[in-house]
Amino acid sequence: MNDETLIVVVGGAGKLGRLIVESVLEQRGARVRVLVRDPSKPEVAALAGDRVELVAFDAVSATDAERAQAVRGAFAVVSALQGGPDVIIDAQLALARAAKAAGARRFLPSDYSFDFFTLPAGINVNSDWRRTFAERAAELVSPSFEVVHVLQGIFADRYVLGFLGLLDAEHGVLRYWGDGTTPIDWTTWEDTARFAAAAALDESSVPARLHVSGDRMDALTFADTWERVHGRTLTRERLGSLEDLERETQRRLAAEPSNLYAWLPLMYARGVFGGEALLGPTHNARYPAIQAETVAQAMARGAV
Repeated sequence: MNDETLIVVVGGAGKLGRLIVESVLEQRGARVRVLVRDPSKPEVAALAGDRVELVAFDAVSATDAERAQAVRGAFAVVSALQGGPDVIIDAQLALARAAKAAGARRFLPSDYSFDFFTLPAGINVNSDWRRTFAERAAELVSPSFEVVHVLQGIFADRYVLGFLGLLDAEHGVLRYWGDGTTPIDWTTWEDTARFAAAAALDESSVPARLHVSGDRMDALTFADTWERVHGRTLTRERLGSLEDLERETQRRLAAEPSNLYAWLPLMYARGVFGGEALLGPTHNARYPAIQAETVAQAMARGAV
C-alpha cells in the first residue's frame, strides 16, 4: 500500500458504512472518498478530515459520468448501500462497471450476511437480489478486477436481533424457530467493518467469497451465554417449526405485501434457523491483526 491508496466507500452514511470508513483510516497511508446523498448530515460531516473526502452522490440517479468521477483513482470501491433491487442489483452493477473502467483492483458489494449463495432461492428476497447481483457481476471479473462478497453471518447486536424477533432483552425473552440447536454464525458490526476494510486494502488476490466470523453458536447456547454474562434469566420461547415459519411468512406477505417489516424479519429468521446458509471455512487467519470478538465478548461490552 502506498501513501495515496484511495478507498471509495459508497453508502457511508449508515452505521456499517461509517465503521468501514473508520477502519480504512486506521491503516497508515490510506485515504477515503465517502459517497453519500447528503454530506451535511451530522453523522457524515463528523467523518471529515485530512484523509477523508465527502462527495454528494446518489447511486440510483447518478449518470455514467458522475459514477466515473466518483470512483476515479480508487484502489477499491466498497459498498454499504441498502435498498431494493434498483440499488442492490442495478446501482451496484453500474458502480462495479465504473470501478473496473477506472482501473480499481476490486469491488465489494453490500452483502454482509449469511451465505446466501447456499440459501435456496425464494426464501429471502434480499438474498435473492444479492445472488442476482453476484451472477451478473461475475461477468466483470478478470485477472485485474475482483468482486469480493464479504459474508459474516448475522450481526451480534441487540437491535439487529430485535429486528429479527429473536431477542427481547428488555423483557428477557429469547424466541426461536425449529429446535434451537441449529448453529448460527455471529460477527459484530465493528469486526465486519474491519474485515471489509482489510479486504479492500489487500494487495494480494482476495477470495470471491470472503467468509469471516466472530463466533458460532446455536440459539439455546446463545441464551445460556447471555444469562451467564448478564446475570439475568431469559425465557426461551419456541415459536414453531421451520414449516410454521414459512407459513407465517407467506401469511404476512399476503396480508401486507408493501410492509416489508411485517415479513422480511421472518425471511432472515428462516435463513438463520434453516442451517443452509452457514459459512464455510473462514478466512479470519488471512488478517491476523483482526481478533474478532466472540459472542460473550460482544455481550460483555453491551453490544448484545
